[in-house]
Amino acid sequence: MYIKLPDWFVVPTPIGTYNPDWAIVMNPPDDQDGTKGKPLLYLVRETKGPNWRTDLRPDERSKIHCGERHFKDALRVDYRVVSKAGQLP
Repeated sequence: MYIKLPDWFVVPTPIGTYNPDWAIVMNPPDDQDGTKGKPLLYLVRETKGPNWRTDLRPDERSKIHCGERHFKDALRVDYRVVSKAGQLP
C-alpha cells in the first residue's frame, strides 16, 4: 500500500516534530505455520524541489535530517528525499 502519511504521523526531533510525505506499508510473507505477520513499514519518502537544501529554512532541513537518521539508523527503513515521481519507488 502506497500512502500519503497523515498529519498525526510525526517523528519527534530535537527541533520539533517532523512529518514525512509518503510511505509504503507491506504485509510480510506468511510464516511457515501459515500465520500472517504485522504489516511492515517498507520505505519513507520526503518530496521536495530539486534545490530543497538551499530553499528550505534551516530548521526544516534539520527536521528532515533527523527524520532520515530515525528511519535509516534506528528503524532500518529505506528513506530518501526525492524531487521527481520516478524517484518514489
